[in-house]
Amino acid sequence: MYLSEVKLDLFDRGNMKTLADIYRTHQLVMTGFRASSRQESCVLYRVEHSIRNETALATILVQSTTKPDWSELEGTTLQVQTKEFNLDFSANQRLRFRLLINPVVTRNGKRWGLIRDEALHDWLRKKENTIGATFESFTVIDEGYFSGNKQRNGKQDKIIIKKARFEGILRTVEPNALRTAVKVGIGPAKAFGCGLLSLARLGRP
Repeated sequence: MYLSEVKLDLFDRGNMKTLADIYRTHQLVMTGFRASSRQESCVLYRVEHSIRNETALATILVQSTTKPDWSELEGTTLQVQTKEFNLDFSANQRLRFRLLINPVVTRNGKRWGLIRDEALHDWLRKKENTIGATFESFTVIDEGYFSGNKQRNGKQDKIIIKKARFEGILRTVEPNALRTAVKVGIGPAKAFGCGLLSLARLGRP
């Protein structure tokens, strides 16, 4: 598995335009995977914002099963780093987690975004049966709605998705199932920055 950090200067107008559109962000991420599709490389990503040395930054965390080639981004980013890592878990291990999701339910053939904290908590709890872990404690932040525009058959389609972020501590139950969940992601809208489950040992910043 590979994890890349693509850092962008938010004071750059071009970067701001890209990050303001979830489809443009998707296109930027996929420049690193010209030789394969998102599904073939299990590409997952998440955009995070921060301020360092009075510079507003956006970091795109990109996880994949194949090593990306970021040469097309030379000169347009502040920094790009890629490292290889192993999904090494043991049973009953406690880990910090961060997860940005598209919290929706399907009713009468339509998808509806979840709003209330109780509904968001229930959404995450229901995932415990399939991801091989239990969530010991967590907080949820409703990040609102994000949009983008995609050209299809000569027409422009508007894309709107809801996002929410979970952060907390989980405990492994079935390491193999958790490895699969990390590899393939959780929930829908993976092409638009949702589903990446990031884990770290307790005590790490």
